[in-house]
Amino acid sequence: MKDILGQLEKADRLAAITQRVGFALWQLQELEGVTAQYFVLVGQSKKDMGLDAGNALLDKALKNTFGETIRQMTKAGLVSAELQEGFKILLKERNWLVHKSRAESRSAIHNDAAMHRTMSRLNAIADEALILLRKMSALSDVQAKEHGVSEEFIAKKASEILAQWHTADAD
Repeated sequence: MKDILGQLEKADRLAAITQRVGFALWQLQELEGVTAQYFVLVGQSKKDMGLDAGNALLDKALKNTFGETIRQMTKAGLVSAELQEGFKILLKERNWLVHKSRAESRSAIHNDAAMHRTMSRLNAIADEALILLRKMSALSDVQAKEHGVSEEFIAKKASEILAQWHTADAD
């Protein structure tokens, strides 16, 4: 019986870890998309280029690695030193998550202290991604407003996109 309980405890730990890994990756992917959009909006778009040309630039930017997008934005001077530092730290953590977390966190399934360290690190990655996501979104809003896009239009478009996302799951 003790062995079965131990196995269940390990399964519960693994489930909790994989849930946090998934959430951290979700947050990172959202940030990567918003960062690519900002890069295109501020660094590559041209007046009167049209939706098709803008979408083509965005598609190309989304094919870049996160690190490459950050490097290009930094090189072009499109983000502050504070944001550059935040991206640098998060990119290191993202790379750990994607490439090394499983191997370096195996003991988390068996050990309380290791579980706590792993969960704390995963939570910090997700939290930092959200912080940077909000900052990038705010910068995009400022850029749009500086080019004559009203706050009402931004809110309306955001609402339409959210409605499309929510109904897309039902299809």
